[in-house]
Amino acid sequence: MNGFVQNALIVACSLLMSLLVTTNLQASEGEEQPWGEGEIFAAKPAMRQVTLTGYTRARHTMEIMSEEAGRCFKVAADVGDTIGADGLFCVLDTTFVDIAIDRNRIDQKRVENRIAYEIKEVRRFEELVQRDSAAQSTLDAHQNRLDQSRFELEALKNEEENLNERQARHTSKVPSGWTMTERAVEPGQWVSAGTYLGRAGDFRKLLVPFSLSPEEYTAVKKLQGKAKLRFPDEGKSGITLEAEVERISPAFDPETRKISVELSVQKGLSHMRGGLRAVFTLEVPDGSGTVLVPTSALSERYEALWLTRENGEQVRVVLLDHGPKNTSRVRSAEVKRGDRFKARLEP
Repeated sequence: MNGFVQNALIVACSLLMSLLVTTNLQASEGEEQPWGEGEIFAAKPAMRQVTLTGYTRARHTMEIMSEEAGRCFKVAADVGDTIGADGLFCVLDTTFVDIAIDRNRIDQKRVENRIAYEIKEVRRFEELVQRDSAAQSTLDAHQNRLDQSRFELEALKNEEENLNERQARHTSKVPSGWTMTERAVEPGQWVSAGTYLGRAGDFRKLLVPFSLSPEEYTAVKKLQGKAKLRFPDEGKSGITLEAEVERISPAFDPETRKISVELSVQKGLSHMRGGLRAVFTLEVPDGSGTVLVPTSALSERYEALWLTRENGEQVRVVLLDHGPKNTSRVRSAEVKRGDRFKARLEP
């Protein structure tokens, strides 16, 4: 009787263990696996987070230079002001240019009057030549004077265009919507041609420059032009904004071995200005040889952890920590990324 009870207990325990193993396998199969379905997996490189810090700046900047000489008549914008729709910043006195334009127009009217008279003279002498009442040379002389007057009128019109352009260049303009960051001229000040008047920038879109290593640059390319920037000083606890990869320099700095990449932010900040601290976080492969494996692939023997290769060979590994989605970060001199192991151990 005791033997029968003992056998019954052994059978019951075996059924219970089988039920537990089946339940565990079903739960494990129901969880999302980063390697997909199957009993064999390839070790993936473990990732580490790299945190980079940059500061915002204007997308475009420009130095404002005087193209003409003259006395400053008006300054329309100060530091921090946004340029209006007319783009006006600084106006120089145009008195002498205005006088030259008026004189030019008077000269044009005088030449036009002479041309009208010479046209009549040419027509009159054409009739006289037809009646043999005047010499052909006299007609040719009047025609030449008419042609020379027309050339003179064209030269005056060209001079008028030049004066109008000089008059326009007495006004220094900045693209509409830009913001003044520096002002170096005051009303009444004499300004020479080429004098520095100030600086303006386009803060409607902000750039955040970073210098990236080749590994970080590869991680940025995988973002496909989209990234996230953290602004820790915005608000009470900071904000995270969508950013775009604006520019990637094709050059390579041989000293730092870095690549220049600029991210851009167009909205979401309380103040669009330079100097805002931005934090950029990237995931790059761990260079120490650490790999990522399913936790279910690890077996414990002799107070050590082991992975089992496809051919059944066992490799001892060191557990560093646990990763996402039931994975673990392990390291071993005998394990490299791409090596194939069994994903689950046989019960």
